[in-house]
Amino acid sequence: MAQREDDSEDVSYKRAVHQSALSRPSRLSSHEKYGIASTFTAVICDPTQTTRYKRHLTADSESRDEQAKRPRADKAPLRKHERFWLADGNAIIELDGINFRVHQSWFTKHSKRIAAILPDQGMQGSRLEEITLDFCGVLKAIDFEALLSLYENPGDYRDYIETPTLMSLIRTAAILGFDNDRTWLVRELEALWPSNLGELFVNPEPRLDAPEVACLARTCDIDSLLKPAFYDMARAPVFGLDRLDESEQIGRADVLRLVRMREYLSVMWAQVAAHEDPTFVCQNLQAAPSSNDERPSGLSANTNGKPVLCPTTSAMDSHCLSATARREAWVRLVHYSQIFAQYRYDPLRGLAALINISWTDEWCRDCVEKRKADWHKMQRRIWEMVGEYLREE
Repeated sequence: MAQREDDSEDVSYKRAVHQSALSRPSRLSSHEKYGIASTFTAVICDPTQTTRYKRHLTADSESRDEQAKRPRADKAPLRKHERFWLADGNAIIELDGINFRVHQSWFTKHSKRIAAILPDQGMQGSRLEEITLDFCGVLKAIDFEALLSLYENPGDYRDYIETPTLMSLIRTAAILGFDNDRTWLVRELEALWPSNLGELFVNPEPRLDAPEVACLARTCDIDSLLKPAFYDMARAPVFGLDRLDESEQIGRADVLRLVRMREYLSVMWAQVAAHEDPTFVCQNLQAAPSSNDERPSGLSANTNGKPVLCPTTSAMDSHCLSATARREAWVRLVHYSQIFAQYRYDPLRGLAALINISWTDEWCRDCVEKRKADWHKMQRRIWEMVGEYLREE
């Protein structure tokens, strides 16, 4: 029965009218940003008529004979979406060879941007106004279907939304101007990609969808996602760019930012983890004169000027051992444990690993605590520098 109603509408009296779209805002044109077509087709369907014709109102209209003589371009047939071809819909969206038909009122209620380019006639007597919106090349069918599914069954998305679906929803909400939906959807994605340094260490491995998140952040102007996404890309092989589709590519400027960022991260990690800081001096011995750095600082000299071979436990606790002993312990704790190799491009998590090491008696307690505090400060400086790289022109 629904198919028969659709066929009856398809043979109805139709007239096509092209109108101009939105004017360009001063700061950013949404149509310019997302490539939304500046025209739409309004089709007036009269159920009382059984013939159909379509006429474009242009500056110099062609005669019917000329139109009849002009060869028609071959177009691939469009199929109706299985779920979202509404019998009482009056807004047709053509995407990726699929026709969606929804309610025009749904658009105008949730999007000021779409409402501004739609006609105001609405229902006129027995005539149903039907409009066709062209988002081809801008909006994907799978993304639009995700938004329609959200509105069809909102309860299914109340507790958790998978990341690919969440990104589809954000893309669609941004392109169509569903601003209220975009706001809460972005918050959901920000919770999965926190930019707070303290929450950054939840995922030890680079996330595979970091490039997609970075593209989404750039396209939809979500600055809060840039730092965590770009940092994950910088520490991934080939920046994870081999996972991107052709339609989702990182710009050349961002690739250069990634190269410089990775170089910086690698240098910072080598400086802190390749070996102990050569300028390190045990803070408990800074006031004590020493003529031999290789002498175990925990050993005290006797009255004859000869070192005591068996230092007391209290001396071991209050002073760091010799540079040679510390160097051997560093190699054992940092290199043999694979910490140095594992975090080559990830100094933030590498510093966290150093902080969590059970440092042995080669270092006194005071120096261990001071060094941990210094590493926390270094984490914050590195995270700030990541943001500086993203702000570079």
